[in-house]
Amino acid sequence: MASVLAEPLGVAETSRAAWTNSRVRAVSDTLRTVLEGWQQVPSHLGPPMDAAEVRQALQWATYPKRVTNVQMVVYANKMHENLRLLKATAPFPLKILTQEGDWKGTLDKLISYWSFVQTVDDDAIILFSDAFDVFVNGFDGHELLRRYFSFRLPVVIAAEENIFPREVEAQAHDALQILDELGFGNASSPSRFLNAGGIIGVGWALKRVYNDIRENMIANNPHMLMAHSDVVGHWFLHAYDQYELWRFFIRHVIAAHYQGEELLVTLDTEQLIFGSTVFRKENWPDLLDESISGGVHGVHSIDVDVPLVFDAPQSLFEIWSCRARFVGRRHFPIFWHG
Repeated sequence: MASVLAEPLGVAETSRAAWTNSRVRAVSDTLRTVLEGWQQVPSHLGPPMDAAEVRQALQWATYPKRVTNVQMVVYANKMHENLRLLKATAPFPLKILTQEGDWKGTLDKLISYWSFVQTVDDDAIILFSDAFDVFVNGFDGHELLRRYFSFRLPVVIAAEENIFPREVEAQAHDALQILDELGFGNASSPSRFLNAGGIIGVGWALKRVYNDIRENMIANNPHMLMAHSDVVGHWFLHAYDQYELWRFFIRHVIAAHYQGEELLVTLDTEQLIFGSTVFRKENWPDLLDESISGGVHGVHSIDVDVPLVFDAPQSLFEIWSCRARFVGRRHFPIFWHG
């Protein structure tokens, strides 16, 4: 009799091969009965479900929470080729928010996001991202959702290697350590600092986040906002949404730690969802050697205190099909943020 080579546990489950066992068969038999019932719905309820609807229904049923809708949302005051590409490849339907007039900073984006979340269903999943420098890394919406739910908190914010703007630094490190102590985040990860260019969350929690920001933001006193900008530089207005998101994050994790409030937010420190192409040289001494200068071609276009690399060589990225991974990190992210 021919022998069968034993396969290590888990190999079959992670391969592309079709396989089954007694538990899988029991569940599939139950689901088959349900699906057959839906395919014989009364005519006044519409036609039977087609194959695409069945596949979607099965995937939605695997998530731990009911989701009523999904949407990717960006703020842009003009069209751009990168935005057209994002719209064509987005893992969720894309909505573009805009206001008339010239770009004056990210306060208008912040207010647009706050206004938008007031209109969404509490059980909807909304993803906010930057409009012109975010690119999809070859994954579909269901892989994005699986990774989102793996965080076990209702709001996940992108993380990067540089703390910005510097005005939050005094309290940011303490807040990151608190998040670590609460069992979320990673205070020692190179990518541990909040980045407002990517946020994903469920409707009810995003409402709490943006309502808190709207109530407490410095821009409620325009004279104070402009006075602060006059001191630190008007570039501050272009990072204002990130500044306020940092202020919320610091308030929130402190309240969760010391006052027992429900923790709503964590950071994508391992870049499962939001990958960043900006690297802090000192974090990767074996990969970013002296031959690689900071900035883009050695020049920084933003106000930073440490050498950052924006144009790392392609040799530092593993390319697989239409996906890329920085070799210093473990995961292929869902998005790349430039």
